[in-house]
Amino acid sequence: MSSDVKSAVRVLQIFQLFAELKMPASLATVSQRLDMPKSSCQALLRTLEAHGYLANRDETKDYYPTRKLFEEMRVIVEQDPLLKDLMPLLQALSDETGETVFLARRQGVLVHYMEVVQGRQALRFAGLAGDRRPLYIGAAGQSLLGGMPKAERVALVNQLEFERYSPNTIVSAAALLKQIDEGLKKGWFMSVGGFQLEVSSIGNFVWLNDSLYAIVIAAPTQRVERNQKSISRHIVDLCARVTQR
Repeated sequence: MSSDVKSAVRVLQIFQLFAELKMPASLATVSQRLDMPKSSCQALLRTLEAHGYLANRDETKDYYPTRKLFEEMRVIVEQDPLLKDLMPLLQALSDETGETVFLARRQGVLVHYMEVVQGRQALRFAGLAGDRRPLYIGAAGQSLLGGMPKAERVALVNQLEFERYSPNTIVSAAALLKQIDEGLKKGWFMSVGGFQLEVSSIGNFVWLNDSLYAIVIAAPTQRVERNQKSISRHIVDLCARVTQR
């Protein structure tokens, strides 16, 4: 995006690279993988090291993140006023259904996963907090669009550029608006294999501190279709309880 601050993006890319590698890396490796000039890369690595976020692990002078960022982020997340109240409810929903539950909000034409509680099933939806998806491919997007005033919803949907991710992906504004209208009549929203045929989701929207969010259960398609009534009831009940609180 044009509004990105390049140096900030580079720092994020460094941590994302270590998450991918899962092992120490040299200046040369980081520089090459991120396509950065060695001098710029070295300056960033040394700055992060000086502030305690990276450390040399051995005589090879390879870098690896310390626990400092983890500890700081843990404190931040634990004190988030919104998640502090909601996490026990999301966890309870996951425990009751055995499925993955996530909280999402809209960022432009994307769905942003704010928090994800992994289900206990061995075969489960494995999304992560921070993931983003197009608005039109899942129950989260339908829910968030469904919570908008109709005129705003129609205007936004008509601006979307559709791309097919699976045979079930909605690829037209008319089809998406029809699906949302059906969800509004039922009181919940469902997507069957919109992003991947093997994964489906059921969700609904909720207002929190004057902001629109979606609470969604995502799971293998067969389980979602088999347990559709139970999952939708759990979602509707939780959204009602959250609204009352």
